[in-house]
Order: sequence, then structure tokens, then C-alpha cells
Amino acid sequence: MKLHCNVEVHNRALLSMSQRKSQRSVLTIGKQSDKDDLYIFLQTLQNKKGTKYKTRNNVEKVFTRFIDDGKATIRLKEPSHDLIIQSEAIQLKSFLRVLKLGLFKVDQSSFPIISNLSLKNMGGCQNNKLVIKKDSDYPVLKGFPKMLEELSVLGLKKKSFDRQILNLQFLRVLNLSNNQITSLPKEVGCMPHLRELLISQNHLGRSQSKWKWIDQAAIKKNLHLLDISSNVISELPVQIGALDALVKLQIYQNLLKNLPQSIGRLRNLKHLEAARNCLSHLPGSMRNLQLDYLDLSSNPFLVYRRNTLYRHMHMTASLVECAAVAFLKTRIPYDAGMLPRTLVQYLDNATYCSVCANGCFNRFIMGYLEIELRRISCQTKITANATILFECYFCSNKCIRYF
Repeated sequence: MKLHCNVEVHNRALLSMSQRKSQRSVLTIGKQSDKDDLYIFLQTLQNKKGTKYKTRNNVEKVFTRFIDDGKATIRLKEPSHDLIIQSEAIQLKSFLRVLKLGLFKVDQSSFPIISNLSLKNMGGCQNNKLVIKKDSDYPVLKGFPKMLEELSVLGLKKKSFDRQILNLQFLRVLNLSNNQITSLPKEVGCMPHLRELLISQNHLGRSQSKWKWIDQAAIKKNLHLLDISSNVISELPVQIGALDALVKLQIYQNLLKNLPQSIGRLRNLKHLEAARNCLSHLPGSMRNLQLDYLDLSSNPFLVYRRNTLYRHMHMTASLVECAAVAFLKTRIPYDAGMLPRTLVQYLDNATYCSVCANGCFNRFIMGYLEIELRRISCQTKITANATILFECYFCSNKCIRYF
């Protein structure tokens, strides 16, 4: 029984220094050429000879709490290793069932001889990238290979998202550029390893696009690159500021008139392309960014009455507002699973102070001010003679003095 999977080997004897990155692997249950004892044989492309783990009186425990998510852990006594496995759920269940039968010595004659196994048997591990540019190549009946890590479906005029893709639990890169997709399902945001999502040249802005996929825990934690350029998008959702791991954001050639203030929360953002939109100003929260590259060319930035502040501090803060400001200061991620949906919407609509980055609601001071772009980005591309003003919010007079 062979299982194509990702395996992370955790050496319990080394405590905190024991963890390694998960690697593409093949696990095989087999026996020695001259013995009947069963072994678990771990092969990776980096470890061509493989590692053998004895099973008889050596498997301390098998953790299967998250087996339905394709996750399990085999704990061994000697060496003191935990094999942390991620695979397709059905195949993983079958592998553990065979392991259980082997431990109880049920008909071991059918198990392969480990000495006959070599790296050439790991062909499935290398088949992790698929590029489809013709309709005839699309796997309508047989489906996508379960172990895919990179999938590109380019220029096929697909009008809807293929939900088969949601079954690809190891997918890291998804490129659906140059199609006619109008929305993505919520479950895209739940894909556990998705790091790059490219959906440029689609139709996300031509319908009431649903952005619930952005608000899911997995994509907030893992997504590094998002390309939604050339989609006729007129407004970005405020939830985009919750993509904590985002490094590169491409939103060029859309119909954006402004960017949400929440964009200033993207602390890991290094590359922002917002050229060829309809931007009239920028959010003051961008003052908190430290970019390597910023492209703002071909935007019709308007000239506002600058350096004039408008105060909205006369209102007495409500208990809800005070609690919301205090909660946002903690920087704790939130969603509808931990808070009532009405409170989630209230928090999402916060603006952010251009100095301390704390949330503001009904009490703030606002104005259109100039900020040197070199304070935000090492390299900036703008249209010649463009005057760029920032819509700045301040939570207090103290923050204005520090600006």
C-alpha cells in the first residue's frame, strides 16, 4: 500500500528544534526481504534512499481526530518520531486501515518487499503542476490529480468556477486568468495551502461579486499573492485588509475610485500595483505601509482643498464604539464564527488612524493631506506632475501633532 502525501517529521527528542517543513513524500507499508516484520518506508525526493520505521511493537499511537480533513499523525517509539501526514482523506483512511491490519498480522504475504522500491516509484510526487490552455485538455470526466500543487486554467472563457478545484487540498498556486468568471465560492478561502491566487482578466466586477472567500481563516493566514487586475472592479471590499500574509497585490486596470482604509493593515505588503484606475486620492492608512514597489500611474488624481481638517469629535462615544476601538487595538483576527455578524460588519466599517493605526468610527478628525511617497515605498511609479493627496483620519489631537 502506497500513499502519496505530504509528511512532516517531528523528532520529539529534540523538542522545539525538531520540526521540519512538510515535504512531498511516498509512504509505503512493506516488509524486509528476509523477514516478515512490517515497516513504514518514507521516501522523498530529497531523501532518495528513504527511511524505514519498524511497526511491530513500535507504533505508539495513531492520531486521527482530523482524518476527514486528510490529516493524521503516526507516533513511533523508536526513533521518537511523529509522522505528521497530509493527504487526500479517502486514501489516507485506506492507508491507515492497511497499517492496522498489518499490525494485527493479517495476511502479510501481499505486502511489497521494501528493498525492491526505488525513487522511480515516486512519479506521482513529481506530477504537481498542470497548465490547461485548450478545452480538449480539460479533465471533465477523470478530474484533476489529487496531489496538484499548481493549476493554471488560461483563456478557456470559463464563466463559472469549477468546484472540482476545491478538492485539491495541496494546491498552492491557482491561476484562472483570461476567463469570464464572475464570482468565486466561499470555499476558495478555506483551501488550506493556497498561497497565490491569480484571476486577472475576468468579470468579477460585472455582477454583484461575492467576496466572502476573502473573509475565511485559511486565506487570511496563507495568501501571499492576489492578482485581480482587469476585472472591471469599481470597489474593493474592506475585508481585503484582513489578508495578513499578503505580500503582492495587483489591482491595476479596473474602475477603482478609491481604496479602502483597511489596506493600511496589510503589514506584510511589499508590492502594490494600482495603475490605470480612476483613483482620486489614496487612503491615509497607507502611511503605515513599507513597500518596495508602488505603481500609481495613469490615475486621474483630483486636487482637493488640502491641509484643512474636518472634526467629527462632538459626539459622545457609545459603549459599542468604545468596545470596538479597544478590540481592534488587540489586532486579534475575527470573523462571524466568533462574533455576531452585526458586530463583524460594524468592525469591518472602521476607518484607521493615519498615525497609530487604531480604529475610528463616529469620532474622528479627517482631512486631505500630502504625504511624501518615499515614506511609503522605496520605488514609486506615477504619472508626471500628478499631485497625490491622502484621505487621512486621526483618532485624537495627539495623533495630529505626531503627523
